[in-house]
Amino acid sequence: MTATPARPSAEFPPVRVEVNQVDRYRFEESFPDESLRPLTVDEPMPIGTGAGPDPARALAGAVGHCLSSTLFNTLERSHVRATPIRTTVTITFGRNGAGRKRVVSLEARIDVAPLDESDRDRFDHSVAIFEEYCTVTGSVREGIRVRTQIGPPRPAAAP
Repeated sequence: MTATPARPSAEFPPVRVEVNQVDRYRFEESFPDESLRPLTVDEPMPIGTGAGPDPARALAGAVGHCLSSTLFNTLERSHVRATPIRTTVTITFGRNGAGRKRVVSLEARIDVAPLDESDRDRFDHSVAIFEEYCTVTGSVREGIRVRTQIGPPRPAAAP
């Protein structure tokens, strides 16, 4: 079964993330439309200083967070109390046909169990369906179009 690509919808407003260079490979991600603190991202040693996650680790974190929060939401809607969710995402790298390093796969291990075994059927049902609702993981699986534009520096936005 081939997935049908998603289309933009006015139902969901766009989300902006700004990425500003701090020093060499260290950048600060900020979220101008939200009241979130900036996040430092960096490349690991010896290229960067390892002051924050690199893009592959950020991707793995986004997938792990999406899976975890979506599973929590599905369990909550099913009125299933569960142990705290612990998710580990393992990245496998390889090379594409041109010899460029690429993320080949992401493998997620989610540790969670129902607190009450009488909830097992609803727990199992939630586990069976939750990935259908995981926005980031579903998008990564289907492939996301990425468009890039390069231009001169723009003036900074007013605070």
